[in-house]
Amino acid sequence: MEMSHMDALSRAPVNTRCLFGKGFVLALALLADMMFAVLPAVAQQRASDEVTVKQVASDVYFLFDFYGSHAVFLVTEEGVLVIDTRTHPRDGRDLLDRIRKLTDKPIKWVINSHFHGDHHMGNSVFKAAGATFVAQKETARLMQQTQPKEMARRVAGFKSRGYDPDDVKLIVPDVTCDSEMTIRLAGRDVRLFYLGPGQQAGDTFVEFPHAHLLFTPGAFAKHSMPNMAFTPSVDSWIKLLDRVAAMDVAQILPAHGDIATRTDVKELAGMLADEYATVKDAVNRGVSLDQALKTLTFPQYKDWRNYSRLEGEIKALYELVPTGKRSYFE
Repeated sequence: MEMSHMDALSRAPVNTRCLFGKGFVLALALLADMMFAVLPAVAQQRASDEVTVKQVASDVYFLFDFYGSHAVFLVTEEGVLVIDTRTHPRDGRDLLDRIRKLTDKPIKWVINSHFHGDHHMGNSVFKAAGATFVAQKETARLMQQTQPKEMARRVAGFKSRGYDPDDVKLIVPDVTCDSEMTIRLAGRDVRLFYLGPGQQAGDTFVEFPHAHLLFTPGAFAKHSMPNMAFTPSVDSWIKLLDRVAAMDVAQILPAHGDIATRTDVKELAGMLADEYATVKDAVNRGVSLDQALKTLTFPQYKDWRNYSRLEGEIKALYELVPTGKRSYFE
């Protein structure tokens, strides 16, 4: 059930700038984020051991999980704000335990940055801790629409780690916003903003102005090939990244990949423009998909993480360019 804006205000101070109102690619999407699921058991154990918390400001922490999804949290005297809750309630519990090593203050807010399950399926742990959940309205909608598919593409990974899929419960946001929202905790402003669809509709950026830090959702990862199965507009995605690259922030805290800079954001924008223009040209010239897969190899990106996604990216763009549709949402 969605909490009204006034109900939310009764729980914690919120800036009232929150604006209210306004075939095969499916299979690719099911595979695209399952890199973790196919890792050998030994590698998965290493992955769990390699989760670390990096202090990136006096009161801001970045949970880095090389093989999984990240989280960020702000610790104040009034309470804690968390961005994303990881892939499963067991991962969410691990995140909460790590927070509790640093503070016993209440968990006040959780922001879900986009609809992918590996960023919100740990929500139930934080719901039990009393948090209020916030998301952009498109993220809130897509979380509900895609829950069965998001679960389906993660079940194998859960089971390989000994996690029970039935433990996952969809926790929908209490508060939704359209373009911008500011939450204040102990005199610290945390600014949520939406610049339109990037990797997907609902991509929400979170700025910590006092620390010159910016959290980016799935729209950005450093030196990493993106998953193209969800975006409704690559042009919008590129423009979004250009705007982020022009912001006055010192460090970028991404949802995947390591800490980055605005230069890294520019690099990804350039890569997307290159790939999109090349594939779009092939589609418009009538190049068959099979031929495109053989000839469009983009060797300049062969050292990027997730270069193995390239075939899936080309297939996804061969759907998007002529139809404008995303079968994952049908």
